[in-house]
Amino acid sequence: MGQKPQSADRRWIILAQDGRHVTVGRAAPPSEAEVEAAAAALTAQGLAGWLATLDGNYWSRRRIALTPVQMLGDGTTLDWPTAITAFEANRQRALRPL
Repeated sequence: MGQKPQSADRRWIILAQDGRHVTVGRAAPPSEAEVEAAAAALTAQGLAGWLATLDGNYWSRRRIALTPVQMLGDGTTLDWPTAITAFEANRQRALRPL
């Protein structure tokens, strides 16, 4: 049985369809204004994505859990499994030693 990530390691992220992401909250969820600004920034880049929670230590080799909270942008172009695959590929590249 796998360990569930600690909720103390929760952060809120904006996750784009292509796997790119940015943290928008750690101690508390982002405000509505912050989410609206993130959605506008995605749209300006021609992207869509999600406000999501990330549970676990991003920089650890242990498993993390991503959970979608809110869609941002054009939801017709979004595919959560594809975004998770791209996110994990980006994360694995970031974890590789130089």
